[in-house]
Amino acid sequence: TTKYKIGLYPAFASQATAREALRFERRLELAMEGGRYWDLTRWGVAAQVLNTHTAKEVTKMGCYIGSDVFTAKHNLYPIPSVEIELSRINGEAQLKQNPGY
Repeated sequence: TTKYKIGLYPAFASQATAREALRFERRLELAMEGGRYWDLTRWGVAAQVLNTHTAKEVTKMGCYIGSDVFTAKHNLYPIPSVEIELSRINGEAQLKQNPGY
């Protein structure tokens, strides 16, 4: 875990350091507001962060037993089959189901 340095940040040593600080700040500032999942997904780190968390928590909390592993499939929602059917033009569905569903 990163130690949180409180103070002014006149400059960051690198882009990676600045990004890490921004992500940590968002984690603290937006805690309990429901945006963390969307940040993780947008940044492309959801699988790493959520699977690490689940692996750690499954040893402590029974509710995690049998949890599904987060995969690339979970970055998208399934398209409801009725919407795919309604998208048909001349018998050809214009919508295609997202991968994994």
